[in-house]
Amino acid sequence: MKLYLKTKPVLDERELQEMYRIEHHGLWGMYTLLCAAVVVQLLFGADFAQMAGEMIVIAVVSVAMIIAYARRGIWDVRSRPSARGNAVYAALSSVGVAVITLGKRGSLPRAALAGGVMFVLCFALLNLLMAYVRHRQRRQEQTFEE
Repeated sequence: MKLYLKTKPVLDERELQEMYRIEHHGLWGMYTLLCAAVVVQLLFGADFAQMAGEMIVIAVVSVAMIIAYARRGIWDVRSRPSARGNAVYAALSSVGVAVITLGKRGSLPRAALAGGVMFVLCFALLNLLMAYVRHRQRRQEQTFEE
């Protein structure tokens, strides 16, 4: 085992970057397919026991990624943290919840309520996360300047 742990990498920097890119696309593909599987199971009337595995994997991966990114002061590859962006993401998630609720329950008032609650929760959580990420970014800049 020690021999395996002490070996040097055989990939150069370009190959390593390509490997990370492949892993990145694989992770997001898996994550998207798991979310789609849960939505399809919800629409077909599956009970919680049938969806528990997928939901646990989604929750663990989501929380782990959010914590890892936030601790390093990373928000997104293509955007900076902003209230406008948070509102857009919250609106998209609330529309998704409203559509799923409408498809599952068939009640427009319930779907609107579920979408509204999701918007408020998502927007509040994203703004809290944004404040923490900005705090971490400032601390990293101060450390870098010293």
